[in-house]
Amino acid sequence: SIGPSALLAPPSAGPSPSVLGPMPLTKDMALGAVAGAGTSMVTGLLLLHRYLSQELKKPLLLHAPMQDRDDMEDRHLLQEVKLLLRDYWPHPVLEFSGYTSTFWSGLWAVLPAASVGEVEELTLQDGGIVSLHWGESPLNHSQERIVLVLPGLNNDSRTSFVQDTMKHLQSGGFQGVTLNYRGTGGLELKSPRVGAADAWKDFNEVLDHIQAKHPGALLFGMGFSMGAGMLLRYLGVEGQRCRLRAAVAIAAPVDFPAVQKHLESSMKKRFINFLMVSGVKMFVMRSIFTSPFAHLLSKKDVLTATSLRRLEEASICKLHGYADAEEYYASNSPRPFLQAIAVPTLVVNAQDDPVVGISTLPREELAKNPRVYTVITRRGGHIGWGSGGLGAAAWTDDMAVDFMQACALRASGIRSRL
Repeated sequence: SIGPSALLAPPSAGPSPSVLGPMPLTKDMALGAVAGAGTSMVTGLLLLHRYLSQELKKPLLLHAPMQDRDDMEDRHLLQEVKLLLRDYWPHPVLEFSGYTSTFWSGLWAVLPAASVGEVEELTLQDGGIVSLHWGESPLNHSQERIVLVLPGLNNDSRTSFVQDTMKHLQSGGFQGVTLNYRGTGGLELKSPRVGAADAWKDFNEVLDHIQAKHPGALLFGMGFSMGAGMLLRYLGVEGQRCRLRAAVAIAAPVDFPAVQKHLESSMKKRFINFLMVSGVKMFVMRSIFTSPFAHLLSKKDVLTATSLRRLEEASICKLHGYADAEEYYASNSPRPFLQAIAVPTLVVNAQDDPVVGISTLPREELAKNPRVYTVITRRGGHIGWGSGGLGAAAWTDDMAVDFMQACALRASGIRSRL
């Protein structure tokens, strides 16, 4: 208890901390503040200089000029591609490295998005089912322009950046239609084949259906990652017979065997490989295990696979009849058919792509075909060109639309003015 004497005791001689006045600003403190501000300013200026001088370097353009009567048309299209490259502004933070932009685009891809348009199921000749997700038609167009959009591994028409691409296409005067491969996009597996790198073999049946539904429409193709690789393979196989007026391949694996070796070349690459495998198990393998064809696979081999090579040998090769992963890659790689591509094709890859390593890109072979325009940006990662963080692929969407617009105008006999 506290007695009266305690209440009458004089206050402590030391001052209470609560009544201390503000600490006086000394000369040393002022100099430290100025030095800190100066250091921050210099650092900021150095980073700005680096961004302006290094990150904003014009993307590399690989292209061989035409040597025949189409030379003038090629020159005009080449000039338009060069003009398009001026709009590339990588985000200084999100695109600081290939890993940051790739994981950013991956995060963007898994975010929920409102699916716009109608989904139409299409039964193929062998009984397999794919679906076509039709986007909204452009408001003003004199002639139908339809773009077949081909998603990459672990993506479908419901993926956020695919939906954004469909909106970009609509605003540019195109109607986008995304192909959901067998066993993807919520489709049941009705044949012993699943959406994989050989799904390009279904493209002709899909285009037959689109043309029957929209006779006279100009057809184009746009693919992302695995979808871009399949698009290039299809263009090369079809050659002069190709019905597409132009195509755009974003982050395309052009040499499948080389890309698979790249994904096993380091700890970081093996980690990305593992993440991709985990996605395939969640989104694709589930459709196989709930199908009448589940008994054709060893569930243990599929679930214990930690790389794409092992997973594809345990699943795709068993179902599709390939002896091993090497045969699967070699049988579907675009590289052997690059010189046969006969329609204007824009290929966009990033130098810092951790999935499709730039060393796997056969630059000389791409540059030999005058119909192929290959753009290599310094930044962008794997489908991570954000142009200020506005979505996962805003810059490439804009560039794809402008490129296909130029080709569409040429198909109509009108010269584009970008």
